[in-house]
Amino acid sequence: MRRSWSLAWARTGAPRVPALALPLAAVAAGVLRLAVQAALPLRPVVREMLEAATGNFFAAYYAGILASVVVGVLVTAVVVLPVACTAFAVLHGRLRPPVRRG
Repeated sequence: MRRSWSLAWARTGAPRVPALALPLAAVAAGVLRLAVQAALPLRPVVREMLEAATGNFFAAYYAGILASVVVGVLVTAVVVLPVACTAFAVLHGRLRPPVRRG
């Protein structure tokens, strides 16, 4: 943690971390929006299944709404997290000071 903190707040790393994080956040928001929109057909399926199983219309209705959101969050994590981790690892490697041998 100390190393990451010093890299993020160092003079060379401070502008690079937000410059990398902001586009990644925009990509994550876009993927989340697209995944939730693509998962909207799950709403009636989940609602009908849960209403038949429990008999509770309100719980089934809200579970149907949340089903597309859950799918969107999971798809976003699968798509964006590997890219983000790789990008920050590369940034960490480039900001590392030269190793002194002696």
